[in-house]
Amino acid sequence: MSKPVFYQAELKPLTGSEVLELTNGLPISERMGDKDGKCPECGLNKWWLLPKESIAVIEGGKPYCECLGCGYKTHL
Repeated sequence: MSKPVFYQAELKPLTGSEVLELTNGLPISERMGDKDGKCPECGLNKWWLLPKESIAVIEGGKPYCECLGCGYKTHL
């Protein structure tokens, strides 16, 4: 049996142009349903992008993000 492998994620703010690149140029209001990008569950507007290697991104084919307040997941 192989030993477990752990990876460290680091939160790094993205610029507006980097976010637009992820959303194919669509504004956040169209992708997330709220102009401020607020979470529909808790109202916080801080998200982390799931890694490209995550199963959600691989299977969904889109960038997925998770609310830092409550863990709600959605795609961009």
